[in-house]
Amino acid sequence: MSATTVRLLHAASEIVGGHTPLAERLGIGETLLSKFLGDYIELPDPLLLRAVDIILEDRQSRYSPADLPLQAPPRIDA
Repeated sequence: MSATTVRLLHAASEIVGGHTPLAERLGIGETLLSKFLGDYIELPDPLLLRAVDIILEDRQSRYSPADLPLQAPPRIDA
């Protein structure tokens, strides 16, 4: 497993409040999570995607509609 994946898991862990809540969100036991965090075994893609989703959801929730770029109004052809 790459150092990037371990960093991703740590970021997801911080977002959800620690290793126990992260293990619960990923649907795995804490022992297995610690093996992934310790870079002992490779994180399967479905779990990687769940961790990415946690981070993306957190990032999206930090932006208010005022932070989003303005879109041009729809064009009306006469």
